[in-house]
Amino acid sequence: MQILTRAYRGDHVESFHTGSIAVVDSLGRLVAYAGEPGLRTCLRSAAKPFQAIPLLEYGGLEEYELSGEELALTCSSHGGEPVHVATAAALLRKGEFDETDLLCGAHMPYDEKSAAELRASGEEPSPLHNNCSGKHAGMLLATQVMDVPAARYIDADHPLQETMRATLSDFAGLDPEEIPIAVDGCGVPAFFLSLHRAAFAYARLMATSAGAAPGALQRYSTSTEHIVGAMTAFPYYVAGAWSITTPLMKAFDGELLAKEGAEGFYTMALAPSLASTLTGRLGLADDVSLGIALKIHDGSMVRGRYPVILRTLELLGVDIATAPDLQQFRKLPVANVAGAIVGEVRAEFDLEIL
Repeated sequence: MQILTRAYRGDHVESFHTGSIAVVDSLGRLVAYAGEPGLRTCLRSAAKPFQAIPLLEYGGLEEYELSGEELALTCSSHGGEPVHVATAAALLRKGEFDETDLLCGAHMPYDEKSAAELRASGEEPSPLHNNCSGKHAGMLLATQVMDVPAARYIDADHPLQETMRATLSDFAGLDPEEIPIAVDGCGVPAFFLSLHRAAFAYARLMATSAGAAPGALQRYSTSTEHIVGAMTAFPYYVAGAWSITTPLMKAFDGELLAKEGAEGFYTMALAPSLASTLTGRLGLADDVSLGIALKIHDGSMVRGRYPVILRTLELLGVDIATAPDLQQFRKLPVANVAGAIVGEVRAEFDLEIL
């Protein structure tokens, strides 16, 4: 296991986080790694862009006249801010559903300000506040355009869920049965892939959205163009104020796709236009997309993960120094009870370049 981040108290290491990273091009070649790129782990919410594809493949974009913001929300792990809640409710209304049809459960908003306001109002959180409400609203709409029952749409043997698993398997280059499943936090199937396969799937997602890029799956080109376009154009609807994902995508103007998963998982994809500028050490073929999958082994969502995301990009040659909104995530402060900064958490590792 490889140490990726260290927590310093003063000048001394107090603790550390181990992890693994795979960097794969859209032809499936592992080009760089740290730790164990073959580690199999759960995608959790990083599967959402693939889970949104069936809605579009069956004509949901036209049927429901979905806006870019609405489509981005179907792929989101949103913070439960008012704009997220309102957009999820609007999605449901398009299919004549309401929040009682959502089977994701309710939790307090991830966004601290929104959570505080909800507590102050005396209201309980609803399923619309669940970070997965957009995904579930999209699933309900998908059952209509697929002409399958909406009841128990979350079950693994439901036709919609079987289609989603098959869609992910296409991008990962596997048979559906080769992707183990469990139950996610919101009740739908959760998928397990190696970091290598997860990065490959994201590389192909970006390649497919770009049209004729190497590794593209032409049958999904229109759907992925809309999904990647919506996520990168409206990153606030993919996450919000609570997550690095929003400023990260905002900084690259459509050339970088990013999506978090729970338990320290994270995925990114670099468009061919961005990948072509990376360090020559990678030896990339012309016009390929690049996928990145990383896992912090202890499941750290912020402290162990955020500095690693940025260092991974820097090691690949991506310029993040000119993005002011990202600098706060390079090194995370360690504070004492009185609020004094007494240390920091920073990423300290190198990638093996193949």
